[in-house]
Amino acid sequence: MSDEAVFPAGYFTGATTSWSSGGAMLAEVRHSVGKSVPPHRHEAAYFSLLLEGTYSERGADFDLVYEPYTLVFHAAGTRHEDRIGDTGCRFFAVALQGGWDAVIAELGGARAHVFELEGGDPVWAVLRLYREYCARDAHAESAVEDLLYQLCALVARRPDEGSDEPDWLHAIDATVRERFRDPIDLRAIAGGAGVHPAHLCRAFRRFRGRTISDAMLGMRIQHVCRRLLDGDDSLSAIALESGFADQSHMTRVFTRVTGRAPGAHRREERANLIKS
Repeated sequence: MSDEAVFPAGYFTGATTSWSSGGAMLAEVRHSVGKSVPPHRHEAAYFSLLLEGTYSERGADFDLVYEPYTLVFHAAGTRHEDRIGDTGCRFFAVALQGGWDAVIAELGGARAHVFELEGGDPVWAVLRLYREYCARDAHAESAVEDLLYQLCALVARRPDEGSDEPDWLHAIDATVRERFRDPIDLRAIAGGAGVHPAHLCRAFRRFRGRTISDAMLGMRIQHVCRRLLDGDDSLSAIALESGFADQSHMTRVFTRVTGRAPGAHRREERANLIKS
């Protein structure tokens, strides 16, 4: 047992490309051929989502066979062995670092040391993390944190949630409208409502249909659209006023959301106004 491998956070035996953000290591892992991985442990808790191929893993009290979009949570230190199918596989992993284990503990601890997360919400959250991983935007940390809080709430033991919208959510709506230019501090926003950040992120997603970071980003984009039409301020000035790190950050996000760059948006919308 002393020779058993212990993998550091974000390490997997396949060809791995990783990116660190929000206190987690996000990694895409590719296996081109089938193989077996002897019993080992991972020093950090992690989620694994199979994207394509076949994959299975076995431990003392579990035997999991993955299909594409199977999502599994593994507690830190769980002993298991893997089998990659003959044609290989590709999966996305989210290794928790920093204080995320403490967040799960605050919420009641993980439901089990290994289990599959079924249903749309957990898979949606990890696919959003995969999208952030693919974009690798240096300013995406708050979006990553938002999604990680949601995942922690999903893996923790907790009482069944009621169907009624919590009263404090209206105060959060006001905060989003009033503070969309500020850096997104989920702990501070949750503290103002007197709730845990994980409960905040999960409830907002459940009742508003999007994350807090998406809501604040939407407010920023809306503000930029207005400012592009009501004056001739430079793009760099509008970016800073709207809460973006700089003009490049605004341009990248604005283009991703609207399909065109801010400068093009200004020119085309002003031309439309003249025509009308």
